[in-house]
Amino acid sequence: MKRIPIAVALLALAAPFASAQIDDLTVRVPHETLDKRAPVGDEAMGAAGPRGLITQEVYRERRLRLLNHMRDNGFSAAVIFNETRNSPSGGPDRSGLDFYYLTGIEHEPGAALLLDPDADQYLEALFLPMLDVEDHVWHGERSALGRELELSTGFARVRRLGSLPGALASAILTGESNKAVFLGPVVGYSSPVPNQLQVLRDATSRIPGASVGLDREILPAMRQAKDKHEVELTRRAIANTMAGLGEGMKLVEPGMTEFELRTIIEMAFHEAGSRRLAFGSIVGSGPNSCVLHYRGEHDHRVMNDGELVLCDVGAEVENYAADITRTFPISGTFTPRQREVYNVVLRAADEAIAAIRPGVTFAELNDIARGVIEEAGYTDDMKHGLGHFLGLYVHDAGNYHLPLTPGTIITIEPGLYLSDENIGIRIEDDVLVTEDGYEVLTRGLPRTADEIEAFMAGGE
Repeated sequence: MKRIPIAVALLALAAPFASAQIDDLTVRVPHETLDKRAPVGDEAMGAAGPRGLITQEVYRERRLRLLNHMRDNGFSAAVIFNETRNSPSGGPDRSGLDFYYLTGIEHEPGAALLLDPDADQYLEALFLPMLDVEDHVWHGERSALGRELELSTGFARVRRLGSLPGALASAILTGESNKAVFLGPVVGYSSPVPNQLQVLRDATSRIPGASVGLDREILPAMRQAKDKHEVELTRRAIANTMAGLGEGMKLVEPGMTEFELRTIIEMAFHEAGSRRLAFGSIVGSGPNSCVLHYRGEHDHRVMNDGELVLCDVGAEVENYAADITRTFPISGTFTPRQREVYNVVLRAADEAIAAIRPGVTFAELNDIARGVIEEAGYTDDMKHGLGHFLGLYVHDAGNYHLPLTPGTIITIEPGLYLSDENIGIRIEDDVLVTEDGYEVLTRGLPRTADEIEAFMAGGE
């Protein structure tokens, strides 16, 4: 094994972490030998590890940033589990997103990452579930421990979960502070205790003088500030989503069901290259356009001439999500009343987007949009917040109470819902916060009433 020194300063993600820096961290990296090479092609099918645009080196640098932060704040150990969560699209369960963000490992449910900034040799270790000699028949092959698995994961130390309790106890016991850190999120008292917290509490209870500290903001701050690879994957997801919405606008017609329109949009996602949805599509027409989380199990309704359809949809590329909403007329033409309400929503969106820059808060953007809504006389008809963070999850991690920072991707999605008129209108765009302002990543998709009508009539 070779030791590669890497000096990494914690990026200026948010004020509390901007100055944290450690210049003497080193991390062991597995290397190839004459008889052991990183598995590729079919040989890599059972090997855990990053796949796609983001490389092992990027994930390793993320872990080092977190290790730097832990040592600077006096924490001796942290454990992050790969706790799967239900997919919002109804598809395969997603990996634990903090775990995935730090390792690039999408599968291996129950796996754990141990970070030990005070260790003499291994600052990081990966723990994978045991192999079942018959499980491969049902779920495919998984790699045995050894150099090839180390090369595929990028970890110099890969062990089975059975050795995690002893390794965690050792990390806490030999650390300078004997203090582990729970990285969140904090949940309400009626929710189950997170596995990460329970494990740390159990471990420290067996070591006199040991304790568990809390740092629930570092991982959301890291995940909020997207690097160039994450921005590129989000751009791809957005391009695929725009392709689907474009197909929907072109092909919708009176007499079509909501299900048929949803199928057209989602098929275009897949044809553009997205393997799965970022979340369950919302395609609601007429009265259903006023149902905020209208879902596909009810989308048998026939869409009629003179109605609107609200499409809140998103494709995914390598686990990065898009989230776009467009509302358009089934017949291709807005009625005067629909256009009037549409323009209020559009103005609220435009004014909020124009105010985006580093240092502004979500609360300030929300106040701007709601000011437009209230001035137009629709105070109680915008029934949700203005937007959210976007990334590995459609409602991604981030610190809503802190000012926005460069690299953050957010949605801006004001809406008005007039149930007594069967008019529900939401306009949602995905926006990147830049060093000096913003970039609308969804630019190019018809957005104003005139643009939508022209596009649906056969224009570009």
